[in-house]
Amino acid sequence: MSSGGRQLGQVEPRERVGAQTGRKYEYQYERTARAALDLLADGSKHVCVYCDWHDDYVVELSQPPTRYIFHQVKGRKSSQGPWKFAEFFGVQMKKASKPAKNAPAVTTDAIVPLMLLHHQNFGESCAGLAFITNSGLDPRLANFLEAVRNAPDVAHLPDEMRIAFEHLASGYTAMTPPLSSSEAELFTWLRGLAAHTDQGQLEDQDAALLELADVVENYSEIDLLQRQAKQIAREIISQVRRKVAHSTTVVPTSEEQLRRDKGLVITEILSVLSLSVQAYEQLKAGEGRDTVKTLSRLQRFCRKHGMIDDLVHICGFKALWDTWRTTERHFVSSVDYTLLEKRARELLTTDLKLEKAVAEAKDIANQFSNVAASPLTPEHVMGLIFSLAAQAEPTSYA
Repeated sequence: MSSGGRQLGQVEPRERVGAQTGRKYEYQYERTARAALDLLADGSKHVCVYCDWHDDYVVELSQPPTRYIFHQVKGRKSSQGPWKFAEFFGVQMKKASKPAKNAPAVTTDAIVPLMLLHHQNFGESCAGLAFITNSGLDPRLANFLEAVRNAPDVAHLPDEMRIAFEHLASGYTAMTPPLSSSEAELFTWLRGLAAHTDQGQLEDQDAALLELADVVENYSEIDLLQRQAKQIAREIISQVRRKVAHSTTVVPTSEEQLRRDKGLVITEILSVLSLSVQAYEQLKAGEGRDTVKTLSRLQRFCRKHGMIDDLVHICGFKALWDTWRTTERHFVSSVDYTLLEKRARELLTTDLKLEKAVAEAKDIANQFSNVAASPLTPEHVMGLIFSLAAQAEPTSYA
């Protein structure tokens, strides 16, 4: 068995399939998108979601040393019923108390055998395993997992569950190479396995999108129409699909490079949500949704200037600007920043139209493109313009 911990970029995945089509794959991408949205709520705990790298998705924990939770996503048609013990573990559930003469054969492409490889590959860096499904678990399987979670060791399992576990362990330890080196090790690993059932929708794609749209709307600092929230949800799923499709990562690779290739971080989610970095920080600080919404006065500005149909894209520009400013402010001289902001403010003294804003943003970006380490783009300038516009709006109606 491996000792110590290894990082995701140090181990070659067992396969690199790339983005696939079909409803089961879309379900996988949707659950990954949902996990990426959870970064907004758990940003202090979870810092990155890796897409289709060693598992369907992997959540990186922020507490040092670097640790990961590996997530296996399996969609299942309702006609197939709940997951059975043998489908889950690759071994039939033993009920007779008399020990079997031979260790049971293990179906190695079952769910748990494949997931246990993460403990072998990553050692202490594997913080846990999670199984995600739209279906449920057979009662015997659910009862077994609950008994393992609640017992401090094998000896404290109820008799029926202990017999099933010992039979399972004999199969896993007898393999070549073994899936686990001992009963005690396997028991510890299974205690760290979480099963999340009834997650999302496999057979109703519109319902699946609506679930994500509801989460998007909940995090937005503006009021969104349902069609707008659904479009943002689609864009986040597309982000996942692009990360899944990336297949040129060379192992070993650095943590930073792997995040760029296969990971989704908070700033990437904010770039498509109508949520500014400032509002996100307020959410982390525990502010309520109504308070967060007062941070953005863009809605009123856009309504007054006939841009309400473009509000979602404008909020995206604002989020891009907030991210660029946070990252690059140390590289921009005070003189350059003052001139940049002055050019943007001058636009707001006129009857600003979207077409004029786009044209001016391109000109300003060209003028100030090299003031920081990362180029200033027209999208960043658009974000600056509308950020200043929001600041100029009153906090509430008079």
